[in-house]
Amino acid sequence: MKGFFRLGSPIIELKIEGRKVEALLDTGFNGHILLPNSIIQELGLDQIGISDYVTASGDNSFTKVYAGKILFLEEEIEVPILSTDADFALAGMELFDSCKIMIERKKEIVEVVKSR
Repeated sequence: MKGFFRLGSPIIELKIEGRKVEALLDTGFNGHILLPNSIIQELGLDQIGISDYVTASGDNSFTKVYAGKILFLEEEIEVPILSTDADFALAGMELFDSCKIMIERKKEIVEVVKSR
């Protein structure tokens, strides 16, 4: 999977429940996927719980968790999706559990492959 840079940040494109979504590849996010509430509502995802987490600024917070299917590295998988009021999506480290990630900002390379 090849990504790209936007405003200096690595972006990958995912297909979530059939919809293309651009997500920031976030090494500081421990979950699978974080989506804006507007996209979650548009997709009609089912809520499966509530999760607590610590934000990048160190604050404790809670969010709703939804079940969703994504196409990732040519494989459809079901993952927990966290909701946010923000207008951006994140792809976190849990999604890349068995992957190699290559990011070269100066060469504008973003690449994710399955580990062997």
